[in-house]
Amino acid sequence: MPFVQANSHRLYYADSHPAGPPKNGLTFIFIHGLGSSQNYYYPVIPHLTKLHRCITLDTYGAARSPYTNDTITIPSIAEDVIGALDSLHIAKAVVVGHSMGGLVVLELGARIPDRVLGVVAIGPTHPSDMLVGVMNRRSDTVLESGMEPMADTIPSGAVGSRSTPLQKAFIRELVLGQDPKGYAAMCRAIAAAKPPNYAAVKEPFLLIAGEEDKSASMEGCRYIFEHVSSEKKSLEVLKGVGHWHCIEAADEVGELIAKFADSVNA
Repeated sequence: MPFVQANSHRLYYADSHPAGPPKNGLTFIFIHGLGSSQNYYYPVIPHLTKLHRCITLDTYGAARSPYTNDTITIPSIAEDVIGALDSLHIAKAVVVGHSMGGLVVLELGARIPDRVLGVVAIGPTHPSDMLVGVMNRRSDTVLESGMEPMADTIPSGAVGSRSTPLQKAFIRELVLGQDPKGYAAMCRAIAAAKPPNYAAVKEPFLLIAGEEDKSASMEGCRYIFEHVSSEKKSLEVLKGVGHWHCIEAADEVGELIAKFADSVNA
């Protein structure tokens, strides 16, 4: 099975290459959010692989990456991303993160800029007191009752008005595929998270927000965007979209990231 060693963790991953010789392409590495997997990005990948290499990970404790009871934090996930790049002999990459993964890529852009070509944050969750309460309750729920309570509420409650029954079914499958202990550890990581040093993010930056996102509010997204120091940055808002952007609006997200890649290469 395709695992990459990232520090002390074995991460399930996929490596999608362009067909034929490289054509000035970039390497992207994708970090998913809570209750998700690398497959969250699969509807987006075809927009990029004609030119670019795409590495998608199941983060430690999520989906097919086994949970071994280590504490998870936003910085520890960031360190695993660098460990994966090292194992795959990748010097620099564009880092793409959704939700919790959005915090991870901002952490990478701020702390390890020499490994980061650009930062794409999709519905990044700005830490708040309200988020602490929500995540602690979720942690308690899944440890007591498993993933079913989350699978019964998230697919309908966290999407926008454009979402379809098929999209909700995909989200439900992603949520049900989680180890409750790993999911709870990631809930605690989000609850304990501190805002990254947004002002230290100077790489090209793209923030993709959902107009109807209740988990990563427009207020939080605008705060992040305004405090990032990059001179080459853009904020794109997807109408009718909730918190599962790459499933609800895959073509739009793919096109935005492909356009961003052109600007990074420019």
